[in-house]
Amino acid sequence: MTTIELYPDDVHNQRTIRQGHPPDWVNREGGDYDLVVLGGGPGGLTAATTAAAGGHRVAMTEQRLTGGTCVNFGCTPSKALIRSARAVHDASRGAEFGFRLDAPPQTDFGSVMDRVRRIRSMSSSFDAVEAAEQAGVEVYLGHTRFTAPNAVEVEGRLLRFRKAVIATGSDPVVPPIEGLRTGEYLTNETVFSLTELPARLVVIGSGPLGCELAQAFRRLGSEVDLVGHPGTLLPHDEPEVGELIRRRFEQEGIRLHLGFVAVRAGAGRLLVQSADETRELPYDALLIGTGRKANVEHLALDAAGVHVARDGVEVDEYLCTSNSDIYAAGDATFPQKFTHAAIATARLAIANALDGAHRPARDLVIPHCTYTDPEVAEVGLTPRRARNEGVAIDAYRVDLDKVERAFIDGEEEGFGVIYTRSGSGEIAGATLVAAHAGEMISELTLAITNRLPLEALANTVHCYPTQAEVFQRIALQAGPQKVAVPH
Repeated sequence: MTTIELYPDDVHNQRTIRQGHPPDWVNREGGDYDLVVLGGGPGGLTAATTAAAGGHRVAMTEQRLTGGTCVNFGCTPSKALIRSARAVHDASRGAEFGFRLDAPPQTDFGSVMDRVRRIRSMSSSFDAVEAAEQAGVEVYLGHTRFTAPNAVEVEGRLLRFRKAVIATGSDPVVPPIEGLRTGEYLTNETVFSLTELPARLVVIGSGPLGCELAQAFRRLGSEVDLVGHPGTLLPHDEPEVGELIRRRFEQEGIRLHLGFVAVRAGAGRLLVQSADETRELPYDALLIGTGRKANVEHLALDAAGVHVARDGVEVDEYLCTSNSDIYAAGDATFPQKFTHAAIATARLAIANALDGAHRPARDLVIPHCTYTDPEVAEVGLTPRRARNEGVAIDAYRVDLDKVERAFIDGEEEGFGVIYTRSGSGEIAGATLVAAHAGEMISELTLAITNRLPLEALANTVHCYPTQAEVFQRIALQAGPQKVAVPH
């Protein structure tokens, strides 16, 4: 049986382990199941509990902690850390709101991380082994591997299945850097074990993870250098987004090294190079956030006749693998590696595998949000994606400094853009940069899912004053606010 350790060994981490991988857990003897789900993260738990609720006999296997990366090493602890950092930042802005502190706010990093671990343990209770069992799922803990096209083995127990879903998630990618040794750097799986604030933090990676944690640690008091190989922040979002976040980071004192690649690390120094310059960055902690890869290497997929592609398990548009009895969901196969994408694809995989729904994954409208301040959210067709797909779109925009609630709250840095299919007015996508973009983007996701026109958004009554009014204002002013779409 796998031994699970979380550092530090405090009451919160002990609770997380007891909930996600009870040390005294004894697996059943195995048997025959309608469905076996590999992986106990958000995708796996969704697949397993959905099938159990439908009356199927279901087994779910998990090698590490139920709740997966999201609860234990990703969404939950990172957002708890970001919230503390934002509170510190807001306290430093008192003069803007008419109050004054006798001294600048002082961060108690130990207390911050204690809160992070406490919140993680609370969140993990919803995804605990006991919760899955109460939902009708038979849980097996330990290493899982396929032994035949319709069977897996977990710690010596044989589970035969009619259908299976692979939802084993993903692991952090560590780039090849000379001198970099395991244990001498942080990833999302180890950064939340810190108990002391690093005086100097170097972050490698300019995507969501790197940007979110670089800003959080800077606000908590670290000196932060961020290294990104692309010449922009958040390179998968629209270019204006990265430029706005770049300006905010520089205002907050984050030192950016964009267009640089890390080439050598050791003795508290990172050497980075661009096409025409070399820089040496000192650090007390080095955080790597350069992407994720599917966690499928140890499943013995060959024994099941399941093919693997570059991004993970190879599936068709219905999430079925090369073995017609095995489906895959979430990070193990899906390029959009978000918790909500894992949950959505897991539901779809179950509908297709057990109910014959025959629904393609392309029908899913998956938004995403990066939880910097301001937050960045996108959904549907944006100019970059529209160009790749050869789709003509129109763009309509309103800046947040034209929205009363935004400047009332001192959160007017940002903008909203709605993209429509040219000639039809049907809402096709959106980009939103706002303090609470993640809370707001679902309105546009609903509109796109239901193929609504701008007129429907214009006619929807919004509370005043709210920042969500930005969408209605865009719709109401669509004519005069139309902007050129970059080609």
